[in-house]
Amino acid sequence: MDRDREVLLLNACEQVLKIIPWTKAVKLLMSGKATHPINYNKFYEIRTTGGVYNLPAAIVLLRFYELPCAVVNPTRANIFKRDNYTCQYCGLQSKKMMTIDHVHPRSKGGDSSWTNLTTACRECNSKKGNKTLKECNMSLMQKPKKPTYYAFCVKGLDSKGRLLWEKWINV
Repeated sequence: MDRDREVLLLNACEQVLKIIPWTKAVKLLMSGKATHPINYNKFYEIRTTGGVYNLPAAIVLLRFYELPCAVVNPTRANIFKRDNYTCQYCGLQSKKMMTIDHVHPRSKGGDSSWTNLTTACRECNSKKGNKTLKECNMSLMQKPKKPTYYAFCVKGLDSKGRLLWEKWINV
């Protein structure tokens, strides 16, 4: 799949369905099964023998499809991915040096949920230990939150790092 030209496929109600290759998006548009979203102006330029075709970076199906609910669990790998392998206390970024920290320690009633787990480097995790943020005088760069399935699985950036799908996905 050409990662530079992926297209976000939306249900008729503009609910995110999945990411599709640009070739499939063209087929859906040409067959009349999809259209471009209203008030959306982000396009890929596709060169053809007849000139340049402006392909929307997101398309909407004309017919509604029922979907099962997708869930992402707060596993170690998923916490690291959500936090981009960055210590939420000091900002160090590394794929090898990271640990998982319970913001509110388990010994003091904290759970292992998305909102209580965060990425920490070994030094910061050791410094914090079994203390609350107030007790160790530390603060988080970003409060941990539960990501939506699509925000977690999809980045939605173009080749220049600009957001393509922020209207539908909080990245």
